[in-house]
Amino acid sequence: MQMSTNNPSGSSLEGLWVLLVSEEGETQIPVMAKAGDDQTYLLGFKNAFKARKFLQGTAVEDAEPRMVVEANKGEMLTLALAQGAAGVLVDYDPETHDYGTATELY
Repeated sequence: MQMSTNNPSGSSLEGLWVLLVSEEGETQIPVMAKAGDDQTYLLGFKNAFKARKFLQGTAVEDAEPRMVVEANKGEMLTLALAQGAAGVLVDYDPETHDYGTATELY
């Protein structure tokens, strides 16, 4: 999978919307996907509309879209790395299994 690193914000996550699911009480984990290269990727979306559209097309329940900003970027990065994320798939479409770009996780 070809990874892009071109992001003017200085972070692959900043400005994207991620989906968080509550697990065992108040612990939240990010929604991830396995790709054809057997790597796990964090799903990120360019806007809230695309994040909600993804949720409508999947069986993911009780997910909360959250925008990644500088104040929560470290927490989101930590959560993604703890789940084994190798990168970020941006604007993943569950119907076509296509995505806009794949970026490194930083």
